[in-house]
Amino acid sequence: MWTTTEFIVFQKNIFSVLMPIIIVAGTLGSILKIIVVSISKKLRSSPCSFYFVFASIGYVIYLNIVALLRYLQISFNIHPSIQWSWFCKLRYYAIGFLLMLPRSYMLLAAIDRYLMSKSGQHRFSSYRVALKMILLTFFFWMIMCVHLIIYFDIQISSNGTNRICMNSPGSYSTFLSFYSLLINGLSMPLLMTIFGLLTLRNTQQHRNQIHNTMTLILRRRKKTRMVNTSNASYTNNS
Repeated sequence: MWTTTEFIVFQKNIFSVLMPIIIVAGTLGSILKIIVVSISKKLRSSPCSFYFVFASIGYVIYLNIVALLRYLQISFNIHPSIQWSWFCKLRYYAIGFLLMLPRSYMLLAAIDRYLMSKSGQHRFSSYRVALKMILLTFFFWMIMCVHLIIYFDIQISSNGTNRICMNSPGSYSTFLSFYSLLINGLSMPLLMTIFGLLTLRNTQQHRNQIHNTMTLILRRRKKTRMVNTSNASYTNNS
């Protein structure tokens, strides 16, 4: 059986090995997405790809700031967030802001696909609308995450010896728990699933309409051909 200390050391070693791989792989993957969209004329013409590009940029920034700071903290015991109050506040603000921004852009991409699949709503799927939504989303989360700057600070542990960068205790802890669960956890996957299902439904309805229209056209052609054949036979007999 492992002792608690041995298990913590094992976790630290695993994290130290995997985190650089995750950072490098995630960064390269996001950069490749941006390159693919940039060189493909077909993808560049789609507002949906515009959202994917900004989401990829957000993931690159998140990995190379938030994840890198976490790696330095665990692997090398570098803790600037417990040395300077402003760094503690900005770190958690960056976590909240940079976590939600790319997710929101992915949600906007799902909404764009839904609008494209819905008749009469194509005018909302344009570069002008996409740029406006990207800017509005950026400023929305910039404002929404201000509470992290206000209520996160360096706290002294219960034993009075350790400094910890964490949220203020009390009612804000309860608020933060619900905020993390509903906003950070459930909202984006749920909304993306809903719009994905709506897009599939609209696509299926569109296919059914095309199928019914083609069936009707073929029936009319067949009926017209039969009438023409009958008229030709009647003319020949006469």
